[in-house]
Amino acid sequence: MWSLTFKIFKNHFWFGIFLLVFSGNQLKAERSIKFTSGESHFNDNYFDNFSLVIRNGKVFLDMTLKKPLLKGWRARLDFQLRVANSKSFQSLFSTSVDVCHIVNAVKNNLFKKWYRNLLKYGNFLKNCPLNASHYYLRGWQFDEMLVPPFITSGSYRLETYNFYGKYKGKDEDFIMSCSADAIIHM
Repeated sequence: MWSLTFKIFKNHFWFGIFLLVFSGNQLKAERSIKFTSGESHFNDNYFDNFSLVIRNGKVFLDMTLKKPLLKGWRARLDFQLRVANSKSFQSLFSTSVDVCHIVNAVKNNLFKKWYRNLLKYGNFLKNCPLNASHYYLRGWQFDEMLVPPFITSGSYRLETYNFYGKYKGKDEDFIMSCSADAIIHM
């Protein structure tokens, strides 16, 4: 009798766990990231064209690179949160990365995962250097599973500033910059 009661309890327990996991997966499906606006600036020495457009919550990019972007190419990434009841943003996290190192890395890290997500929507190279050519993104969406766990619902901005040399130093050679605003619902 106790053994039968335990088996029924055990089966209900695992069924309850299954329901929790299943409902948790359903909640994940309701998460969303919608791009709302964006802008870009570029150096004519590197690009013939660099246009960034946000349409229907997705990113469209078209660029014609005049000369290759080689090792030493760096990007400063700044993740910002909109301050409540304001139009201004506050930096949550800022870092400077070697772009070729990220692209060519075998090790899987957050930046590499983001880059692989971007590759699904365009014709960017899987290795660095980035050769002179025409590149595009068509309807890029940021996979919500790639959002770091400390990010909550809100309005965000991602800024990237690409350069050679030392950031804001005398030897800095500006390549291009982009910013994109997004609303994240978790």
